[in-house]
Amino acid sequence: MIRLLQRRGESARSEMVEIKRILQSLKASPAQTRSAVGAGVHLANTNFIRRFGGMQCFCQIPLDEREQFCARLGELESSLRSRESGMALGVGLYRIWLADALAGRRDAAELLGQALTELSRSATSARSSDGYW
Repeated sequence: MIRLLQRRGESARSEMVEIKRILQSLKASPAQTRSAVGAGVHLANTNFIRRFGGMQCFCQIPLDEREQFCARLGELESSLRSRESGMALGVGLYRIWLADALAGRRDAAELLGQALTELSRSATSARSSDGYW
C-alpha cells in the first residue's frame, strides 16, 4: 500500500490496477481497519470542505496554495502513521484522489472517490452510533 502512496511515474493502467488491489484489500480487512481508514478520509475531506467549500473553488485558487494544501495532507498523513496507521492510509488515499481529480484522471478519481465516500460514511455512522461524533 505504501508504494501507491509514494507513486512516481506509474502509468495510468498500473495505477488503476494498484488502486483496485488496495480497495479489494480494504474490503476484506476487519471492520476496525475500514473504520480507521474511513475516519482518515473523513478528516481530510472535512478539512478540504471547511477550507475551500468544494473542488470548483479549490481549482480557482493559485497553484502554490493547492500545492501547500496537498503538502499539509502529506504532513498529516506522516504524523498519523506512528499513532494511527489506518487513519494515515485514509488521508493518503484522499490525497491520491485529489491529485487524480486535479490531473484529470477521471477513471481513477471516480473509482477511488466512490470507495472513499463509502468508507467515510461508514466510519462516521459507526462512530455516531457509538457516541464518538
